[in-house]
Amino acid sequence: MSDEKRRTVRIDEEIVHAIETHLKELGAGSVEEYVEAVLRARLLAEGFLAPYSLEEEREVERRLRDLGYLD
Repeated sequence: MSDEKRRTVRIDEEIVHAIETHLKELGAGSVEEYVEAVLRARLLAEGFLAPYSLEEEREVERRLRDLGYLD
């Protein structure tokens, strides 16, 4: 998602420090990567974020149509 717009979000230093301290255990390369992954997972689970972009959905539809699964 490097080509998408990004915003700065302020996070309590204690939380940032905990993430930085445990990046390896959390499976993330940076604080930003971890926070984005956690927020994305939560928003997906709550149904507030689509699992695919509009472009990805169109590509899936095109492929299914090419395979004869859609009219």
